[in-house]
Amino acid sequence: MTKSKTDKHLICLILTAIFCMSLSIPHSFATTDKKREITIVIPAEVLASFVNDVLPVQITNDRKFSGAIWVKSIDKLELGIDKVSFSVNVHGEDITYTGNIGNLPASLSFGSVDASFNCEASIRYDKENSILYVRPQIVEKRNRNEVLWPLLVALIGNKEYPVQIQRLKPLIAKFSNKSVIIRMHISNIYTTKNRLFIEIRPGVEDR
Repeated sequence: MTKSKTDKHLICLILTAIFCMSLSIPHSFATTDKKREITIVIPAEVLASFVNDVLPVQITNDRKFSGAIWVKSIDKLELGIDKVSFSVNVHGEDITYTGNIGNLPASLSFGSVDASFNCEASIRYDKENSILYVRPQIVEKRNRNEVLWPLLVALIGNKEYPVQIQRLKPLIAKFSNKSVIIRMHISNIYTTKNRLFIEIRPGVEDR
């Protein structure tokens, strides 16, 4: 599996878990606005707790790496304006790297490693195509592993990854002898002030 597919798999897994959680917590729902949209609000603390519940996650299905690197936990999660920042703790076993460092070929063996680093990710939502774009970036290391550090930066990358958001299943309600289909479309996803917001626009059809 390529590096981009590995990163997209990790992002998809976490985001899928977030959406499943948001739809299963009644107190996450906020009031509707003037546009008749339902807004789901998830505090950063709840989001961090749930993400840690689905960890660890392996991130090293990359042809240049052998062994396994796992994201063990995250902490210090903060949500800004369409920006997410957090600290990541990773653990690796039997790690070797074969590839280039700069313009020079290299073959390195690390064995078992532990590392921590700070990460930021910007997000933007394409509502027309139901795609959430995520751009992760390592911004600062928290321990001293000078050789492993540039490899982790290369593994995570600073690219924008598209995440296809699955459409919500319609709800069917029956009133007397009439059935009503309620379709829900995710119209926006954004973060601000340590909150994740998911805006949903419902539509009603007679059946």
